[in-house]
Amino acid sequence: MARSRSRLTRTSSVAAAAALALAGFTASPAVADDEDFRVQPYLQNPATDGMLITWMSWDDEPGEVQLEGQDPIESDPEVQEALDWTDNNRQQAIDHPEWGDWFREGRNYRHQVQLSDLEPDTTYTYTVRQGTSEITNTFTTAPTSDDWENIRLVAMADSETDPAGRTSHREWVPGAIAEGSDRPSVTDSLWAERFGTTEQQGEEILQYALTEDQGFAYNMEIVTERDPDLMLFAGDLVQGGGFQPAWDEWFRYLAGEVGNPASSRPVVTALGNWEPFGASDGGYEIEAVMNGRDSFHSYFTPFPNGTPEHQGNYHRLDYGPLTVITLDSTKGIPDDHPDNYAEEDKLSGTEYDGPGPDTQSSYTSTEYVAAGGDNLSPYNEGSVQWNWAEDQLADAREQGQIIVVQFHHAPFSSGEHGLPMNHEDTSGQGGTPMRIYAEMFEQYGVAAVLSGHSEMFERSLVDLNGDGNAVNYYDVGVAGDGLRGERRANGNLLSEPILEYNPYRVWSADQFEAEIWDGETLVDGGKHYGHLEINIERAADGGATMTMTPVYSFPLLDDDLDVLGTERRIYDDEVSLAIGADGTVEPEERDAVDAVVDLATALQEYVDAGDVAGPIANQLENALRQAEQHLEGDRTNPARVAMERFVRHLDNPKRPDTLTEQAAEDLRAQAMSVLDLI
Repeated sequence: MARSRSRLTRTSSVAAAAALALAGFTASPAVADDEDFRVQPYLQNPATDGMLITWMSWDDEPGEVQLEGQDPIESDPEVQEALDWTDNNRQQAIDHPEWGDWFREGRNYRHQVQLSDLEPDTTYTYTVRQGTSEITNTFTTAPTSDDWENIRLVAMADSETDPAGRTSHREWVPGAIAEGSDRPSVTDSLWAERFGTTEQQGEEILQYALTEDQGFAYNMEIVTERDPDLMLFAGDLVQGGGFQPAWDEWFRYLAGEVGNPASSRPVVTALGNWEPFGASDGGYEIEAVMNGRDSFHSYFTPFPNGTPEHQGNYHRLDYGPLTVITLDSTKGIPDDHPDNYAEEDKLSGTEYDGPGPDTQSSYTSTEYVAAGGDNLSPYNEGSVQWNWAEDQLADAREQGQIIVVQFHHAPFSSGEHGLPMNHEDTSGQGGTPMRIYAEMFEQYGVAAVLSGHSEMFERSLVDLNGDGNAVNYYDVGVAGDGLRGERRANGNLLSEPILEYNPYRVWSADQFEAEIWDGETLVDGGKHYGHLEINIERAADGGATMTMTPVYSFPLLDDDLDVLGTERRIYDDEVSLAIGADGTVEPEERDAVDAVVDLATALQEYVDAGDVAGPIANQLENALRQAEQHLEGDRTNPARVAMERFVRHLDNPKRPDTLTEQAAEDLRAQAMSVLDLI
């Protein structure tokens, strides 16, 4: 049976939040008998006329898919050798009984059935049969770009599942604390006794109340309750793509015993740094890296990108008025490494002199190719992927689509992976090389860029040319693994002040959502697992409203600190964008006075950080003060002269002055925006 879906307006207010119980998180299908399924059916590649259904079985017996009222379609199973278990996995099952019943010996046979000739925006009931088992569920095809009402998607990254997550509580790095509140003691509190403590960044800190397993499960339960049209995962799905137990864990939550939201809602996935990684099955040894990429491609087969060697690395999905472009940020060229830079030449503090070419120093593309690998897809300017991305952006813009881009490595980050390769404190996996796409994203009117990697919740607002058409960049790396904070100065010790390396950061859960405590009861605030919910509502004038809501899964504990469940809550950084009929974000109306005030605030932050110092600091401050006074008196010509003098000071620093390249670039762009407004 097929039926057209009536899309009612769906809101995302705190008042709608409700406590969730983990029991019952199954998104239960009408019929479920899954003994012969290794991975239950999951959806990919939604189109107006089709859907791809994938599942895994334990043997090579064909299965079948049947739409209600139609003839069944038989599958052609293929063994996925990259997904075989290893002797190391078997030994871990013996060594770690505390992880529970997680050992799943047996091969993976992939079944895929492409359904076609369907109707747009229509819900279908389907049944998948495998052996003596069958599962029934529903899916909905994509709407057309000219006949839709609303679209909801969720985005997250860094779930990093593995069996150990069933018992591990992650470090809970302290961030902002509300005035009058104090965290429980790390030496003498029930919280420390129940959940443990760990040493992090030079101090003993508390661990989080939920295990990684609970964190991801409750997060996905909230997602299931919200019933999105698409689920985006911006990399690091698993704690090692070459470590098969990690994949079995991920699918427990998406198409397995814990829950099966992917059986009725399509997934859109990106490669992260942990996918080409073997964990205890080889780490970043080349064979493990290759196996990790192969494993990812065994599970996910998105629409073709025109380059067979790169199939599945980067891809495009059109869903009604929305285009989702997924890039592969896992390896750039030439290969780079922190050891390539002499100690005396390395950057320190907030210094920045360019993005660098490579996001990964743990292995080289040279080694990968020498070992027979041919499926790396460098993202650098002029590469096949770069040219493909620009072609897709140009085409989507010509069609008037709303564009969202996802990839793993956050290019603008205040966190662990926010520093370039030539910085003294680099992680060796920084996301700054992906900044090369920023101008392209602005040129083609991208509405939002979704990433992860630093395992924090952060939003950056980037307007490189100062024309008012800024792009929102999100780090949504809070799916279910780490709960990190913003990087600190002087070696990242918690005793040091915030480094403030990312000048475009406008919000982070770490620094803007203060924890509120009543004794050992956390009342609200702080860093938690969660996701970004995006709602796109069609407007009467042919445009749309796009609302981006940072959602967190707040743990509910009793007086003994037993976990009762979680509650859906919303951070105080909901962003609403007006989208024009051409699919681009309409800039907010600003007057020149407000722009000058914002520029003065930015200048003061650079002065406080030491990025602007010496006589030039006073010269710039005086120019802005005069510009503001003239504008308030409606004297535009003198105001313009003052702003032009501000720009000249930036362009001609003198010997006693301190002016970092990053500060100069940012202040100049904002000044040019002020001049345009004048």
